[in-house]
Amino acid sequence: MRGKLALLAFATALCACGCVERRMLIRSEPAGAPVWVDEEYVGQTPVDLAFAHYGARRVRVGPIRDELDKVRHLEQERVVEVRPPWYEKFPIDFFSEVIWPGRLVDEHRVAEFSLDAAVQRSAAESSDRVEQVQGRAAQFREEALRSIPEEPSE
Repeated sequence: MRGKLALLAFATALCACGCVERRMLIRSEPAGAPVWVDEEYVGQTPVDLAFAHYGARRVRVGPIRDELDKVRHLEQERVVEVRPPWYEKFPIDFFSEVIWPGRLVDEHRVAEFSLDAAVQRSAAESSDRVEQVQGRAAQFREEALRSIPEEPSE
């Protein structure tokens, strides 16, 4: 009987073991921008993301496009360092992850992004720019053709 009680107490202790829930919060102004963490799409801002490991993370937010697929707000990218709290450092982490009977929530507000508005060009500015690029392309083409030696005639 005593052995069964000890086994029951051990099983109860295992079921009541603690855990640490790690959350990463990413916000942007304006909201609704697509978010990639370590080149993996995770959703649109505001994002509340669960993660497993601490360390450097590459966070990219934006661009925001309208219904005509024109860029309205430019994208931003940063490398952010997600540092562990004191109870997640060795050897204390063993107690907080395995022994502690409750649940710990570790929230990191890693980044607040303020996305710049994209420069909108008028149709006249766009056509002027197209003409400039086409003129430069024609110059490059002429220079390239001049640099090709002609074949000697027989």
